[in-house]
Amino acid sequence: MSEIAANASPKSKGRLYAPWVLFVLACVSLVNYYDRNLISILVEPIKHDLHISDTEIGLLTGLAFAVVYSFVGVPVARLADRFGRTRVLTSAITLWSAMTIATGMTSSFATMALARLGVGAGEAGGLPTTHALASEYFSANRRGTALGVIAFFAAAGVSLALVAGGQISDRFGWRTAFYVGGAAGLAIALLMLFTIRDAPRDVDPEAPATSQTPSFGSAIRTLWGRRAYAHLCLGLAWGAFGSYALLTWTPAFFMRAYHMTAGQVGTSYGSVFALSSLGAVLVGGLMADMLKRWDERSPFWLLILAFGLGVPGGLMTFLVHDYKLVLLVSLPLNVVQALWVAPAYALVQNLSGSPLRATGAALFMMIVNIIGLGFGPSAVGLISDLLKPYVGSFSLGLSLIIATLTFVPAVIHFMLATRTVRKDIEAAAAT
Repeated sequence: MSEIAANASPKSKGRLYAPWVLFVLACVSLVNYYDRNLISILVEPIKHDLHISDTEIGLLTGLAFAVVYSFVGVPVARLADRFGRTRVLTSAITLWSAMTIATGMTSSFATMALARLGVGAGEAGGLPTTHALASEYFSANRRGTALGVIAFFAAAGVSLALVAGGQISDRFGWRTAFYVGGAAGLAIALLMLFTIRDAPRDVDPEAPATSQTPSFGSAIRTLWGRRAYAHLCLGLAWGAFGSYALLTWTPAFFMRAYHMTAGQVGTSYGSVFALSSLGAVLVGGLMADMLKRWDERSPFWLLILAFGLGVPGGLMTFLVHDYKLVLLVSLPLNVVQALWVAPAYALVQNLSGSPLRATGAALFMMIVNIIGLGFGPSAVGLISDLLKPYVGSFSLGLSLIIATLTFVPAVIHFMLATRTVRKDIEAAAAT
């Protein structure tokens, strides 16, 4: 975790600087995912306070966030690749944190939608730039572990949103939970501003020092020409459709099915989610690094395993009618939402190459988020409203079962990607 170029900036010459960079980026990931996912545990109090439907909640958690997040991500990543990743990331944190605070101040669906658009615009510069910056400080052999640490803190952010967000909502109201997240983000932005610097581009031993950032059109053609990269994007788009839908709506399903409060579900389900997802993220990153040395296709086998287990796990979670048993059988589903993260992100970086790190991550996230984050939660909310006259209170559960089936085409794309991944990684390393 300390493989830094000898010619790094003055602050980066110490042996502990790379771990410090990783720690700060992990904190960025923590507040990023807390702010992004907080709304999932607050669905019921927000619905009752603002008098909005499941379809409108789906739009707030899906399209209102994902469209801006996805389309802004690529141009912001281009700015980061060209003009400095640290400055772009600091600005992004500041924006999304301020808009998270604004979310807590909203009084209607329209004003909350505008605030979510702002959060999406800010977070568009978060994940791709974070991954690109981390990848410049860690070689390919350590990259999966480094990104796994960042993903671990992301999963911790989701868990914190469920547990702490639910408890804050029960005690102080749902608005306070947004204020806390926004304030923490602004503090992290100051930490970034005063302690983190970009690494020189030749820190990556796989990239020639003379490599230049290609034009946007050339970058897209290059990335999409690597078939493993294309199948990874398409597979995760399908997988994220179901995964984001489940992440957004599962707490609300438990509250409705078992007549529980946000704090009760957040504490019980959030604890189980943390136990399974945090472990899966760390294991995924470590396994990706270890298995990669044996076979470049190994990270894709981890994705196949994760989403393959998700189908029976999802069916059991929403068909069993005992809450304690549901918490137990939900473990495989939580693993799905975490095990794929570090291997997928490492694959994106390895398939992109040094000149296109942020661009490759942003294009990946644009595709995944438009289809997955944009339409997954929105579709489940819409289907739930449409099915309610026919199946009553189980309409949300049935919608979530349908969403789980999107893991099947995801597995098919990952299997296709294993055919060309070796050749595509070699092509990326040569750029």
